[in-house]
Amino acid sequence: MNSKLAPLIEKIQSSFWFVPSLMMVCSLILAAGTIYLDTTHLQDKNSVVSFLYATDVNAVRSLLGTIAGAMITVTSIAFSITIVSLTLASSQFGPRLMRNFMMDKGTQFVLGSFIATFLFCITVFCAISFKEPYAFQPGITLAVAITMTCFSVWILIYFIHHVAQSIQADVVIDGVYCELEQTIAKLFPKISKEDLTREDALSAQENIGACQLEVSSPFSAYLQLIDKESLLNLADKSQCTIQLHYSAGDFIVENATIATVFAKGDVEPNISKDIIEHTVHGAYRTPVQDPEFAVHQLVEIALRALSPGINDPYTAITCIDKLSSVLCSLADKTFPQTNIFVNGVPRLVCKALTFTDIATAAFDQIRQESETNLAVTIKMLDSLHVLATQAKTAEHKHFVLTQAAMIEQQQAKQSLSDSDRVVLLSRIEKITRHTKII
Repeated sequence: MNSKLAPLIEKIQSSFWFVPSLMMVCSLILAAGTIYLDTTHLQDKNSVVSFLYATDVNAVRSLLGTIAGAMITVTSIAFSITIVSLTLASSQFGPRLMRNFMMDKGTQFVLGSFIATFLFCITVFCAISFKEPYAFQPGITLAVAITMTCFSVWILIYFIHHVAQSIQADVVIDGVYCELEQTIAKLFPKISKEDLTREDALSAQENIGACQLEVSSPFSAYLQLIDKESLLNLADKSQCTIQLHYSAGDFIVENATIATVFAKGDVEPNISKDIIEHTVHGAYRTPVQDPEFAVHQLVEIALRALSPGINDPYTAITCIDKLSSVLCSLADKTFPQTNIFVNGVPRLVCKALTFTDIATAAFDQIRQESETNLAVTIKMLDSLHVLATQAKTAEHKHFVLTQAAMIEQQQAKQSLSDSDRVVLLSRIEKITRHTKII
């Protein structure tokens, strides 16, 4: 699949129209199929379903009208409940979390089921009004309509339970965490690969050549996706090196230098246009190639929980647990190469993404906002200790020690009881001792 379609697919998945639209089409096909069966095949008196045709057409028409009216009423109620839940989610967890609620397949399926049942009944209602030679006795069609109605009643019960469950803080946090884990598994495969050595980086810089062209951005937007494979092929074909100055998730202002082309000879005149075409931009960030996207969502939930208006430290603690789990998982992952070579020649130089970048995005703002909340601060220290046990490189250890030192510096200014300060310092000492031993 073309990677450029990933943001479009993600946008479709987070819409309320796609799944209901598919179900509406299926409903029309089902209505046409059942009407065809009733018209041509199943009115034989010896048929095993002949009892379905022992109905009065006027009574069936009245029943279908009642079902259709009930379904459109239930649909409006379901939409109202959905809007209320989105409003609550926006105020409690942040407006950026609305995307996660809109991506919920359960809600999309429920809305689609109600609309599909309504459309099925309306279609059959109109078909019953046909006169000869198109008149028919509804049998299978009526059975399907009643079955869909009973299913819709069960769906309504499920929907009420689902909405009540989906707005719980732990469920929301776990949903964001699972999405983040999937993004990390896709972007950072757990494979055995050596990182670029310092000599590789120096060799890449030496072999780049003279600067030939700076590619300016024709837009002001977020960079959603970079098609690295296409850019690598373009650079190899043009015998040049493309250096990218931004990564997915960065905001680019118009006329900013998005990339620089280096070559020892002349470059193709249309290479700037080709480079722009191999990127996807939009008005907002997406998680397709941006691992910090879901990290910022968890951080936003934690920051709102720590705000004076909400004051819910337990939600913040849950977010810290999930973030520490993500960082421990990242400690065992291979980060993308900065310099990509073809036949020993650097062809694509990407903006570096490091463990420290993601870890800093996860911890810094929470640490700053929890300065006066001892329970959250202690939880952060516990998470740093867990991360220290999983640290595998000097970068991991340096991050843990830096965060512990900043927490110690912040808490030194706070007025704490002797007992609380002992608890705090003992955890910091435990982190320092363990980090030095490993």
